[in-house]
Amino acid sequence: MEKKHKNIKHIGFEEFQIRCQDLANEISTNKNIKYIFGVPKAGLIPAVQIAYMAGLPLTFAPNGHNTAIIDDCLDSGATRHSFANFPYFFPLIDKQFEKVTKWVRFWWIKDDA
Repeated sequence: MEKKHKNIKHIGFEEFQIRCQDLANEISTNKNIKYIFGVPKAGLIPAVQIAYMAGLPLTFAPNGHNTAIIDDCLDSGATRHSFANFPYFFPLIDKQFEKVTKWVRFWWIKDDA
């Protein structure tokens, strides 16, 4: 049985799909983006879905400035900073922009670890 915590924002499958489609639509309008890369490990799940929805190939190594970097959540900005040389970085959740103060937990995570 899954525990419910008040300090966790749960993102279910339906919301995940909507957010992925929104990003896929945005990425599809940018003709400079040719590849999708998912930040290991939590960015891989949305990256696969977004690549499928956008009709772009998934790559396992960022290919220069033509690559959309996908991550599950932009929290402290440390991961974004590590990809500073890549102009296209898309998190499913941007905690600062959305003013989310809770821990974000996606549908594929089965425990609090």
